[in-house]
Amino acid sequence: MKKILLVFSFLLLTQLQSFAQDLTWKILADVSWERKFNKEYDEYINYPKFGNIVKPYGNKEVIIKGYLLPVEVEGDYIVISAFPFQSCFFCGGAGVESVMEVYLKKKKNVKSLQIKVKGRLELNAADVNHLVYLLKDAEIIEEIN
Repeated sequence: MKKILLVFSFLLLTQLQSFAQDLTWKILADVSWERKFNKEYDEYINYPKFGNIVKPYGNKEVIIKGYLLPVEVEGDYIVISAFPFQSCFFCGGAGVESVMEVYLKKKKNVKSLQIKVKGRLELNAADVNHLVYLLKDAEIIEEIN
């Protein structure tokens, strides 16, 4: 009986780990900055240092809600923000940790201002040509308004 219970517990735990975790922008704010010299741009640039709260979400499937930002890109790429366009990072109302690149599995025209997406979170600490948060293999699971 104990063996059956142990096997059942292991299977249940394995299944729970395969579900996407809810992620909030407050968790993503757990980042500090370190100035390092960048050879490509021949100048010092701020690089992210991810904190212990956000690190466990790296390379995990997550679900996050955000506002769609208007960016001119082709293909399966969108950008979401913790804030509406008028208050987003690009407009001076927040930091770069409040935006995320989202790479969709399938291109989709989105008509809503706010969406919920699911995908694998990458913590980008090295490539200054991209945002610090990337959501790969993503899909839009809800259009909110």
